[in-house]
Amino acid sequence: MSRIIPGVEQNFVLTLMEIARLLRRVRITGGQPDTPPELRGWSFDKPPVKPPAHLGIALSDFAYGYCPTGRNLYLKYVLRERPQSAKPLLEGSALHAALFKALEEFRRFVYAGVPMSGPGEAGPEEYKPKAEALYRYVAARLLGEYHYVLASGLARGRDSAAFYAAPIHTQVAVDGAPLGLGYVVADGVALGAVVEFKFGPSQNVDAALAGYAMAIEAEYGMPIDYGIHVQIWVDGSVEYRAQAHHLGEGPRLKFLEARDEAVDVVASGRDPGTPPQCPKTCPFYHICRS
Repeated sequence: MSRIIPGVEQNFVLTLMEIARLLRRVRITGGQPDTPPELRGWSFDKPPVKPPAHLGIALSDFAYGYCPTGRNLYLKYVLRERPQSAKPLLEGSALHAALFKALEEFRRFVYAGVPMSGPGEAGPEEYKPKAEALYRYVAARLLGEYHYVLASGLARGRDSAAFYAAPIHTQVAVDGAPLGLGYVVADGVALGAVVEFKFGPSQNVDAALAGYAMAIEAEYGMPIDYGIHVQIWVDGSVEYRAQAHHLGEGPRLKFLEARDEAVDVVASGRDPGTPPQCPKTCPFYHICRS
């Protein structure tokens, strides 16, 4: 884990050098990926990538496996129940918005000279202090890296300096229909790797990253062999842990198995039952545990 202490200059995980370092480490320790062609997203016209049905299910509704039985799918897509966002989900949404806004405004500063203004007033009041702290932290690190690569001569102009500081393209949306999904929005793509930011409990991240990668492969026909999971904590200071994953056969099969089970629940209309324990972050907790 990297702990960020206010006033100490360190690279943020979005910089070119740190992303390159993460990918180099996973290549050294995990070897080069050997993904069978039939598990690439562009093989959506034949099994096992071909979906059992095209129902437009959201990737986030099943890939992370937060509902052990998949009853959330039955409630959302069969009974059409309305979800209720729990506090951790609302906080995560506010922090995602602050992060993306910092990246967007950094590029606006680079190319148009518009000062970075802060996370704004949108979002619930109780999450604004954390959103502000995250925005200021990201802005300081991006601007610091930008000015450093310009001053040191590593970058020969604004465009390359912006790439050194923030090589990630955020909120990349692709049509998930070839995989039987709705629109798939990856948090980011950088150096040929898909990136996911998490601000709360996370599980099955490798399978979810594989799903994002396969959706991008289906859309553009380009291989995505790696994924980066960035876990961020904001509480006065900012802490993060970043891990790169090799998105080979294992994570892809795990994702496809979860997708096929999700499709089966929705297509059959069967109630898979309430699990023995439900995470309180589930948007349908109020129904299963009322």
